[in-house]
Amino acid sequence: MAFLLSGWLTDISAQQSRFDEANDLLEENSYRDAIEIYKSIADEGYHSGPLWLNMGIAYTHLDSLGAAKFYLMKAEKYSETRELASQSLEFVNERFSRRSAVLPPLPWDRFFQWLSENIGVGWLVFIAFFFLYTGAGLLIWSWFRYDLHKLLRYSGYSLLGVSLVFFSFSLIVNYQDNRYGTGVMVDRQGPVYEQPQEASSVVSTAYEGYIMRVDYRRSEEHADWKYVRLENGMYGWVKQDGLMVF
Repeated sequence: MAFLLSGWLTDISAQQSRFDEANDLLEENSYRDAIEIYKSIADEGYHSGPLWLNMGIAYTHLDSLGAAKFYLMKAEKYSETRELASQSLEFVNERFSRRSAVLPPLPWDRFFQWLSENIGVGWLVFIAFFFLYTGAGLLIWSWFRYDLHKLLRYSGYSLLGVSLVFFSFSLIVNYQDNRYGTGVMVDRQGPVYEQPQEASSVVSTAYEGYIMRVDYRRSEEHADWKYVRLENGMYGWVKQDGLMVF
């Protein structure tokens, strides 16, 4: 165990050293070299808010605004970099020559997105089990307290109902997290096709920086294509190489 722990700490130290090296390159305006090191760190599974933030800043300086937006959106999900990432995103969004019309998400979709981003499936399941065990405990207690039998029984059934609601929420959030992702257009522009083939009708045009929801399940059926929902509510297929997805 000591050997494994020592190896793990050494590996973390090595990644931190490489991260510092990339930061130095970033300060020296060697943006492409910095990005190469950042990417190698990410490819090895070391992800963090500062890593995504610095990648977004590097791409901003290279005028690759789509890629910059992609990494800044990832950095925004970390509490330590949320504020800086949000400020940087405002700057990047102002530099896009075209912006997509945005159809407001349904309240139901907004609610489950909030649950996913702020609570997560793990905590939803934990809360569900807490109410489940508490409710079951009250029902068992009601067998021994005849003076409080009705109150304890009704309270127990109510908590069991609440636990069922949270279990349902966790299933829905887990389903959505596994089926859908967020894509950012990184090409200057690209057609959105009705079908996953270039001979198909073009239903819209996506420009750099456009955000879209990616349906992983439908996309699996066609290599090199992603089935997406644009922010204006339109659906279609885009070429995978023009999109970055998380």
